[in-house]
Amino acid sequence: MRLDRHRVAGMTSAPSAPAMRYDLVVVGTDGSATARPVEEVAIAVARAAGGEVLFVSAFQGDDGRHSAEQAVEEALARALAAGGKARTEVAEGEPAAVIMEVADRSDAKLVVVDDAGMGERRRLRLGGTADRISHSMPCDTLIVRTASAERSEDRVAYRKVLLATDGSSTATHAVRVGTELARGMSAAIEIVHVKDEVMGAVIMKEAVALLGEEEVPGHPLSGDVGKGIAEAARGFDLVVVGNKGMRGSVRIHMGKVPDQVSHLAPCDVLIVNTVDRSLDDLLPSEGAVVTIDGKKVAAYREADGAVVLLSPRCRHRGCTVGWNEVAGTWDCPCHGSRYDAHGKVFQGPATGDLGAAGSEERS
Repeated sequence: MRLDRHRVAGMTSAPSAPAMRYDLVVVGTDGSATARPVEEVAIAVARAAGGEVLFVSAFQGDDGRHSAEQAVEEALARALAAGGKARTEVAEGEPAAVIMEVADRSDAKLVVVDDAGMGERRRLRLGGTADRISHSMPCDTLIVRTASAERSEDRVAYRKVLLATDGSSTATHAVRVGTELARGMSAAIEIVHVKDEVMGAVIMKEAVALLGEEEVPGHPLSGDVGKGIAEAARGFDLVVVGNKGMRGSVRIHMGKVPDQVSHLAPCDVLIVNTVDRSLDDLLPSEGAVVTIDGKKVAAYREADGAVVLLSPRCRHRGCTVGWNEVAGTWDCPCHGSRYDAHGKVFQGPATGDLGAAGSEERS
C-alpha cells in the first residue's frame, strides 16, 4: 500500500468546521466498566455537535429495573458534569431491541454501541448488539472498541480519522459526515480510496476539494477492499465507511465492505447511513423504505409496476421495518415481527397488519 499526498490548487486554508448533524445521540449502557468509554465517546460527539445524549438501559424482569435506572442516572450525572445535555430512558427487553426501538422512535441521528460480540464474522448469523444494530438501524452507528491495544490512553477524543471512499455518491456522503465529526473534534483527516491508480487520482482530487484542505494524505488500496481498509486503519482512532450493502438479509450482506471493516478494523468504526432509495429505484417485486414528501414510506412495486405504499412502522412497538430481499417480506429488526409484501402480518409479536402510508397505529 502506498501513501500519497494530494493538493488542490488555490486552496490555502480549510474552511471553518461545518455544523454537525448529530443533534440526538443514543447510547446503550448497563453501568459496567466497558460501558464507560462508550458513554464518554457519545458525550464527546454530542458536545461537539451541540446535541443531546439519550442514555438507554435495558432490563429483564423487575429485579433488573433498579440496576438499569442506576446505570443511566450515573451516566446522566457524568454527562451533566462534563457540560453536556442528556436525558435517560429504561425499558424492559433485549438490549439491541430496546436500543433500536428507542433510537428509531426518537429519530436519533446516531447510535453509539460497544464492540461486544464483534469478533470473527458469522457466516449466517449476526454477532452481538453492535452487529445487529449496525445492520438494522436507519441512522448512523458508531462502534467503540472498548479493549483495543491500539487505542490511545485518551479514550474519548479522536485525533486521527480515516475516511473511506470509492468516489460514489453514497461514499461521498460518508466522507462529508466523517469530515464534520473530525472537524468537530479537531482531528487530522486522511483518505483511503478503493479504485485503480488512474481513478484513485480522480477520487482523491474530488475528496480533497470536498474537505476544503490544501493537502490530504491518501492511501490507495488493492485486493480485498474491506480487509484493506481495516489494515489501513491501524494507527487511527476512527475509520468512517458508508453502509452500502449492510441492510437486507444476513446471507447477502455478510462479506460486504462495511461489514468487514466493522469486524476487522482495530479502531472505532463509524458506519454512515448512506443508502437512500426512491420509488424510481424500485424494480418489479422489490420493496424499500423510501422518503416521500419528507415522510418515510414502505413501498413495494408489484410485478405489473403498480406500487403499494404502507406505513413503515411495525404494529408492535413502532420500529421501522426493513425489506428482506431474499424472502420478499417486511421484517422488524427490533422484535422479529414479519409482514408479507402487502403488509399482512404472519409472524409476531405484532398482531395487526401494517397500516396504509401515513398511519402510525400499533397493535
